[in-house]
Amino acid sequence: MTTQSYYFPFSGGLNIVDPVLSVEAGECIAAKNFEVDIRGRYSRVDGYERADGQTLPSDIDYFRIPFVNGSSKNNVFASSFSASFHLNIPSSGDIVKGGTSGAIGTILIVSVEDITGDSQAGFFPTDAAEGYIYFTTTSGTFQEGEPIYFLNKDSAFGSAFNVEYT
Repeated sequence: MTTQSYYFPFSGGLNIVDPVLSVEAGECIAAKNFEVDIRGRYSRVDGYERADGQTLPSDIDYFRIPFVNGSSKNNVFASSFSASFHLNIPSSGDIVKGGTSGAIGTILIVSVEDITGDSQAGFFPTDAAEGYIYFTTTSGTFQEGEPIYFLNKDSAFGSAFNVEYT
């Protein structure tokens, strides 16, 4: 038995009108996120950007800052209602403030991961967390090397920026 190969170029695009057995070679009966380009070849749809009146995602500045001594000093504010607020671990939604520039941002995510190469990411309660903090700017411009302060969204103290990273 001899194996024969047949070549046919992918051209013709998506054909959902004709019966499957009548589709020409190179036409598709189903396709997802592909289109025919101006040369008649298939190409991936490059996507689109949300345009709903808010800032375009491509116009937003995203920042990633590393930390290697992440610490939770366990500062707790306790009220008579037994509510407590842990202030020192940055988390999604917290506010970021530049110590020199006064720029303001919002934390997207805090990623605890090994960045020093010692195969351990550590923990905030043991004062040994390391990883990255990802955030966006909401006003102003952050300066390179300036101290960064965080305000926990659950802080009972309102405007107290209580954690400093440099």
